[in-house]
Order: sequence, then structure tokens, then C-alpha cells
Amino acid sequence: MQAERSAEEAIRLAGEKPEEALALARKALAITADFEPTAFVKAGRKGEVVEDAYLAARGDYRRHRARLYEAVGRALAAGGRHDDAVRYLRRAVELEPDGKGLNGLAQSLIALGRGGLALQVVLGRSAGTLGPEALSLAAQAADAAGLPSLQAEIDRIRILALGPDFAVEFRGGPLRAPDRSRISTGPAFRLDEPGVTVLYAAETMCRSCSADLEALKRLVPATMRVVMVPVEGDEDAVLRRTIATYRYDWPFLLGPSVAKALDLPAPAVLIVARGGWSGAIVRSPFGKALPAALGVFGRDDARETVPRPSWNKRSVERAASAARPSLLPEGLASGEDAQAPAEFQAAVEAYRARRFDEALKLFEALEAKGDGWLLPPEARLNRALCLGGLGRREEARRLLLRTGDSRFQDAVDRTLEKVGSGPGTKPY
Repeated sequence: MQAERSAEEAIRLAGEKPEEALALARKALAITADFEPTAFVKAGRKGEVVEDAYLAARGDYRRHRARLYEAVGRALAAGGRHDDAVRYLRRAVELEPDGKGLNGLAQSLIALGRGGLALQVVLGRSAGTLGPEALSLAAQAADAAGLPSLQAEIDRIRILALGPDFAVEFRGGPLRAPDRSRISTGPAFRLDEPGVTVLYAAETMCRSCSADLEALKRLVPATMRVVMVPVEGDEDAVLRRTIATYRYDWPFLLGPSVAKALDLPAPAVLIVARGGWSGAIVRSPFGKALPAALGVFGRDDARETVPRPSWNKRSVERAASAARPSLLPEGLASGEDAQAPAEFQAAVEAYRARRFDEALKLFEALEAKGDGWLLPPEARLNRALCLGGLGRREEARRLLLRTGDSRFQDAVDRTLEKVGSGPGTKPY
């Protein structure tokens, strides 16, 4: 369709002619501002519910609109307007989470120095298979955030993605061997070396030792180092007898209060990888949790030297996504950022004072600024409420009926029901 062709052309032009690209992208976005269900409905099957077809059409419309918002965002970014670009690109990602807008959003966040948020965008929650472009962006984001290791952050997200059924706890680095500790088969013990180390601590009475050790023998690959971590003093006698009985050849970690120094509960294992910059706790019984955790540390995505040269020498502080404002009590849609411009405050005050005509003009002016603070779908909701307050219910109803890409879509639907419920000028 014409809008999508224009959007693709705008994206192509953005690098060389950002202003021309922006004008073309805005035109493309305006072409399909009205949601026309019949343009997206596919031929139905016998017995198909009409409402289902409508919702499917709206889903297709939202995916279509995602590419148009992306085009505007990329053009704004090419012109150096990254704050504005983030608003459009964020909407593109919301409308189509797996779409192409994600990389553009990450690039603008990096340009704004918001590396932590950019990394969240690139990695998502599962950090599945990462392609070259995603890895390149993730590395840039990690450097902008001053992280010591990109791979450790990928590990963390993969551990979180395992979910509560696996009960694996991520441990961030640097993880180091306790002071004055040594291995029973040699003079030194280090965790800041390549490879994966699995440290096992048993409870004093060793009630689960036999099953735990058998699981370790079966589940831990031969390429990974397994070390026993005793409890205080001579209270590890039962564990030592069990090791001898089953003829396991794993060494012990020796030294004062080593389990406490490692903050290692019992019975459990501490997995240490990435030169001590990434790890996880898996509690007994190990079942499916241990192989899942080991699988995370067995994957290598980022080629890096840890800590990265850009490390800020501080503990990792992960950026929290800034919560965007919600609906106001009157049902009015807030903008994309918490800091509202004076024009929006004036529009809200006018609406509350029942000066609906004045509020309508102010909301229209905010949308027309084109900076993305009040994106078109939210402006339409606010305009519809003003029209309803003016008694122009049919205009309000048509506006809402043809809005399909709002972040407050449920509120749009509810307001549509209220607008059609009967005559009157009471605001909604």
C-alpha cells in the first residue's frame, strides 16, 4: 500500500536527506491515521465471529502502523532529534514487538547515553539467538552503560527467562576466591580464569549428598571443573566419606569460612563463569535446573575481554524503564513523558473547567507540534472527549471508532461505548 511504500522510501532517504525523509514519513503516517477495518479484514470462514474478524483486522492495522512510526522515528534520528525519535520508535516497538523498529530505538537510546535502556531493548527478556546487528548494538549499549561484561548481562537475562519453575538465581561478578583459600590438589584457587567452575556445598548431615553428587557426575560436562566446598571445621566428614565411597575425584576448597565467603547456601551449587563476572546459584535437588543453568554458561555470544575497556569501575546499576504517565481521572490521555508541556496542562485545565472548545484547540496544537510527546492516537482520544463535551457525539464516535493504534486502546474502546450511550454534554 502507498503508505508503506512511502515509509520505506523515507527510511532509505533518512541518511542523506533527513528533512525530506521526515516530511515523507509524516505524510505516510497521516495517510492511514483512520483505522478502516474493511481494508484489513481477510475473507472470513463459515461461522467466524464478526468481532474476532474486527480484532484481527485491528492487529494487522497495528503492525502496519508500526512501520510508519518507525519511518518517522528514523528520520528524526537522522536529523539528530533523538528524544523525539524515541517516542515514535517506542510506539513502533509496542505495536510490533518483533518488528524492525527495535534496532532504531536502541540506536537512539545509545545516542542519548541511555545504554542500560538500550540494552534492555536489544536483549529483551530471553536474549535468544542474537544476530550480528543485535550483538553489535548490544556491545555499543554495554559500553554506553559502562558494563564490565556484555556476556554476563546476556547470561543474566537468560537466567531470568528460565522462570520460577527452575529456581536459578543469577550472581553478578566480580566473583573471586575467598582470601587464603586453596584447592586440595594444588596451592592456589582462582575463579578469574576462563572456563566454568561448579562449586558444591552440602549441608552438615549430608542428607542429599548421594543424590546430589550422582547428579553432578551425570549432568556436569567433563570440560567444567567441579569443586567441593566444605562447611566449617571438621563438619564435612560425612561429605568426605561419601566422596570416598563413590570414588569421586573432585577436590575440596580449603580455607577459613569458604562457604560463607562465597555466600553459598547448602545444599546448592555456585556456578562461576566468564572469568568470575557471571554466575548462578542452583539449589538441590538439581533436576532440570542445573542442566538449564549450565546450558546458559555454555553459550558464548560476545567476543570480549572482561572487564571491558569501557567499564566504569562501579557496581552494575541497571536502568529502570521510566514509567510513562497513565490516563488522567477524566479519561484524558497523557503524553509520552512524565514532564508535561505547559500547553498540555492548559488543555487539561480548560477541559476540567468545561471549556471544551478551548481544550480541543490546545490538544490539536500539541499533536501538530510533531515532537511525539502527544502522539496522534492519544490526541484523538482527547479530542473525542472534548467533542463529546461539546455535544458533538457522532464526530467523537467516528474519531474513536477509527483509532486503532493507541497505547490506551482499551480506554478508547470504553470511551466509544460511553459516547454512544445517549445524548448529553457531560464530559466522560
